[in-house]
Parts: sequence; C-alpha cells; structure tokens
Amino acid sequence: MPRPRRSKTRSTHTLLILAGIALLLIVLLTLRSGNDSPAAAASLESRLDQALKDGRPTCVFLHSLDCIPCKALMRTVAETYPGFRESVELIDVDVYDERNVNLLRRERLTAIPTLVFYDAQGARQVVIGVMPPAEFRAMLLSLEESQHYGN
Repeated sequence: MPRPRRSKTRSTHTLLILAGIALLLIVLLTLRSGNDSPAAAASLESRLDQALKDGRPTCVFLHSLDCIPCKALMRTVAETYPGFRESVELIDVDVYDERNVNLLRRERLTAIPTLVFYDAQGARQVVIGVMPPAEFRAMLLSLEESQHYGN
C-alpha cells in the first residue's frame, strides 16, 4: 500500500508558523537589547536632570521587580500615573540594574520601594514604602499644581 503524501498546504502552514515564531523572537530580542543598552540607564539620570532643569514636576520610582511591596506600588503607579503623563515626569528605576548605581546614590536610597517627588521648584520629598493609591494621586495633583504656581 503506498504511503500517503503530506499535502503542500500542511507544509506551507508549518513553515509559516516557524517563520512567525522566528520573527517574534527577533523582535523580542531586539526590544530587549534596546532596553539593556548603557544609554538606557544613563538616560534615566539625564531625564531627571533635564526635568529638574526645565522645572518639570518629577516622580522617581525606585523599586525591584520582585519584592511584594514594590509590586503593589507598581500597580498603583500603573493605574494612576497615565492621567498625569503630560504634567509629571516619571523616572522608573530598577534598583537591581547595575547601571542605575549612580542614580541610587544620588537619591540616597535606603529601602524599597521609594518614591522621590520633585515639585516644579525642585523641592524634594521622599516616601518610603507602599503609598496608597489615593495618596499617590494626591501627591501627583500637588506636583501638577506646583507647576502652575511656579510659573
């Protein structure tokens, strides 16, 4: 009895699936390598410097990606900050990324999570630990107002 032949359609589908997976891997590796560049970490400091120079209210969020309180605060920031994106700069700092050592020293990090708020005049306020969403929102509103009163 002759052996059944694989259809061209099945072979084509298999090749398309493999090509799609390969393309996805290339895209993911490219995005990851872009975020891991030394310039990415250096740009956090330069972004902070530029924001302070421009009198832009800024929130520096120092955290790790795996501590429980950090994850809770990450959710709060992710839910609350988008409404302030146009008026308050957010500097998101992974404390375990070795490229951020200078920024950690500069911000005098002692515990995580830590939020460092700079108003439009450059006044600095530090909050260590989890900040409830309502308090975080109130702080962002205060920063936003500092920009209006500072100019």
